[in-house]
Amino acid sequence: MKLFAFIGRSNTGKTTLLKRLILELKKRGYSLGAIKSCSHGFSLDLEGKDSWHLMESGAQAVALIGDARTAFIKNNKVRPSIKDIAKDYFGNMDVVLSEGGRRETQIDKIEILRKGVQSFPETSMHDLSAVISDCDIDLDIPVFKSTEINKIADFIEKKIRKKEKSVSLQVNNKNIHLNSFLQNEFINVISAAVEPLHGFSGCPEEIYLSIQDESKVHLEIDKKRVGLNRFLQSFLKDLIFGMVRNLEGVPDKPEKLILSIRN
Repeated sequence: MKLFAFIGRSNTGKTTLLKRLILELKKRGYSLGAIKSCSHGFSLDLEGKDSWHLMESGAQAVALIGDARTAFIKNNKVRPSIKDIAKDYFGNMDVVLSEGGRRETQIDKIEILRKGVQSFPETSMHDLSAVISDCDIDLDIPVFKSTEINKIADFIEKKIRKKEKSVSLQVNNKNIHLNSFLQNEFINVISAAVEPLHGFSGCPEEIYLSIQDESKVHLEIDKKRVGLNRFLQSFLKDLIFGMVRNLEGVPDKPEKLILSIRN
């Protein structure tokens, strides 16, 4: 599953663009999900309906199941991230397109500009994958016109088909299944964590990390061992254990953990 966030001010044409893009990607054979970020809230539950009465009675969540559609309404204690929603509900989709998500991290963001509404990106170039604009603008990242749906779809398709790293995780000599979303999470987090170590930059071809007896941490980057002081060992151990703690098949205190990321 690949997640893209389309961001921009109101009235820049995000919904219209996504409708056309979904049609084009569906035509190309991809399964798609869509997420709408509602900063001002929303209501699917009409007062007086049975589902409304169930929520008002104290239910924390209500599911509506019909022959053609299913809806799930849940009270949030904390606003979930778009990534969490994509992982929990769209894991079997090829592509998920989100309308909104400017504050999200480690996802592809595409900002939409429109003459008279917003003429220049408000998001850092470092956080943008592309821009869609109906005015001429010169940037160091891809820029498309809103009418160039085929080109935008080609761009997304290349991102989807881009060679992905493979991630394997063993805990106590047992392979732990990681779906594509979790694999991407490990790639992003671990690559960012090891980047400052001993002059390594960018995404290495191979990262090998092993932890034994909760304390002995061994790290190799592109088959070269990286020396780790106690602070770095403790940091990596806590980071990895925090990521795997809730995975199925992982005990509370693993004796041995091996994480491998390869091209």
